Amino acid sequence: MLDRLTAWRPDRRSAATLALVVLPVLVAAVRSLAAHRVPLGDNGLIALRANDVFSADHPWFGTWTSASLSAGVEFNNPSPLHFDALSVLVKPFGVTVGSILAAAALNIAALVVAVRQGLLAGGRRGEALMAVAGGGLAWTLGSEMLTDIWQPHNLVLPFLAFMACAVAVASGRWRSLAWAVGIGSMVMGAHLSFAYLVVGLLVVSIASAIAMDRGRAEGRDGWRRGVAMAAVVGLLSWIQPLLEQFFGTGEGNMARILRARSTTDDPLGLRLGLRLVAQVVAIPPWWLRTSFTDSIRFTPYSSDGRLRPFGIVELAGAIVALILLAAAIGIALWWMVRRRERWSAAVLLMSGVAVLGAIATTMVMPAGVIGLAPHQLRWLWPIGVLTMLALVNAVDVGWARMRVPARARHVATLALLGVFAVANIPTHESDLGPSASRAANDAIRSLMDQLDEVRLPGATYFDGSTLGFAEPYSGPVLAALTQTDQPIRAGDASFARQLGEHRRRRQDERYSLQVREGALADEPLGDGETLLAQAVSADQVLVTVVLIELALSGA
Repeated sequence: MLDRLTAWRPDRRSAATLALVVLPVLVAAVRSLAAHRVPLGDNGLIALRANDVFSADHPWFGTWTSASLSAGVEFNNPSPLHFDALSVLVKPFGVTVGSILAAAALNIAALVVAVRQGLLAGGRRGEALMAVAGGGLAWTLGSEMLTDIWQPHNLVLPFLAFMACAVAVASGRWRSLAWAVGIGSMVMGAHLSFAYLVVGLLVVSIASAIAMDRGRAEGRDGWRRGVAMAAVVGLLSWIQPLLEQFFGTGEGNMARILRARSTTDDPLGLRLGLRLVAQVVAIPPWWLRTSFTDSIRFTPYSSDGRLRPFGIVELAGAIVALILLAAAIGIALWWMVRRRERWSAAVLLMSGVAVLGAIATTMVMPAGVIGLAPHQLRWLWPIGVLTMLALVNAVDVGWARMRVPARARHVATLALLGVFAVANIPTHESDLGPSASRAANDAIRSLMDQLDEVRLPGATYFDGSTLGFAEPYSGPVLAALTQTDQPIRAGDASFARQLGEHRRRRQDERYSLQVREGALADEPLGDGETLLAQAVSADQVLVTVVLIELALSGA
C-alpha cells in the first residue's frame, strides 16, 4: 500500500516540470482576483448553474446551446459535469471569486493529468512532450483565458488531457481508460462540438490497445480491470442526463438532441472543413497565440447566404498542406512501429485520428444562424500542438544522429516551459467570447454588489425584452440574485432551459425584472417601477436593474 501511495509523488524532476507548467495559471488566477474580475455575459449563467449543483435547482444537463435557434428545437448540451467540476469552488467562494478559482483549478488539474499520463505511458519522453504541449497551449490561450469559465475556453486544456489519456490507452495502458472516459465525458457533455472527436479517439485508442496486447504487462486481469473501471466511470458520468431523460419533466434533453440532429441545417461541408482544419493544424502560424485570435474569425453570411471566411487558406493550399501532414504522420508512424516505439507510435496514431476527426466534425457541423463562430472549433488548437510535437518526437526517437540525450531533453523542456511561463506574465487580453465585454467589468461588479442587499418581494420573472444580443449584464445580474436565493423565474421557454425547470415561469408572478442599458436606462421610471441597482460602464453606458410590479403597471 505504501508503495502505491508514494508512486503518486512526483520526484524532483517531475515536480519542477509540473511547477513550470501550472505557474502561468496560478499567476493568471492571482491577477484576475486582484483585478476583481466578474463573470461576464454567459459566464454569469455558467457560474449560476455551478452554484445550483446539489440544490433544489440542480442542473441535470449542460448549458442551453445556440444551435437550438437553427435547429428549431430547444435543447442543451448533454451533461452537467462541467457545472459539477466548477461547483467545488463556486459554491464555497461565490459566483465571482469562485468562478476564477474554479476555472484555474480545472486548467491546473488538466495540465497535471496530461503530464502524468505522459509519464506513466511514455516515461520521461512522454512527460516532456505533454508538458511542452500543455505549457505551449496555456501560452496560446494567454493569461486572461486561463481563468475564463466559458466552455470553449475552459475545455481546451481538459481536451488536451483527454488526448493524453487516449494516447496512454492506445499504447496499451488500460488503467488510463477510466481517465479518458471521465474527462472525455465532461468535455463532450459540456459542448457538443467535441462529441465526434471524443468518441472517435476513444474507439481507436481501445482498438490500438487490443492490437498492442499489453494487458499482461499490468497483470493478468489488467485489461479487465481497466475496462470495468471505465464502465463504472462512464455510468457515473452519464447517470444525471439519463435520469433526466427517463424521469424528468416533459421531453428529455437526450431525445431533444437526437431530434435536433435530424433537422436539415446546412453543414459547413467538406470544402470549408478542409480549409478550417488546415488553417490551424497544417500551416503557419499553426497553434501559436496569434492563431487563436486571428486564424479563424467570426464570419456572418454574405448576401447570397454563403460563408466566406476572410484570411483562411484556399482549398488547393489546404489540400496540399493536409496531404503533406498526412504523409509526414504516416511515414513517422511506420518508422515508430518498425522500431517498436509503442508510445511514440501511439501519439502519432492518435494525432492522425484527431486530424481526421477534426475534418469529419467540421464537415458535418451545422452553420449557426449568425454565421461561422470560431468558438465552435477550439479543439483544433490542442490537436495542432499535439500533432506538431508528435512529429518532433518521432524525429528525435528515430534519427540517431539528432537524438537529444535524456538529461539534455529535460533541461531543454524546463527551459522551454520557462520561456512559455515568462511570456505569459504580461497580461494578454483577447476579445473573444464574454471577455470581449471587459469594459463593463467594473459596472457589473457594482451592480452585483448592490444586488447582494436586494430581497425581492415575491416571485419575479426575468423580462429579457430590453436586452441586446450577447450583452454582458444579464448573466451576472441573475447569478448575483440566485446566489442569495431570490425567487427569480425565466421569462420564456428557452431561458427556462438555461435557468432550470424550477425557475420556469408559472404565470402567477406579480413582479418582473428588467436590465436596461443606454438610452433606455436613462429614461424616468414609470409607475410601479423600483430601481434596484445602477452603474455606468467604462465606455459610459448607463445600466439599471428595475423591478416592476405587474399589478400596478397593468402588464
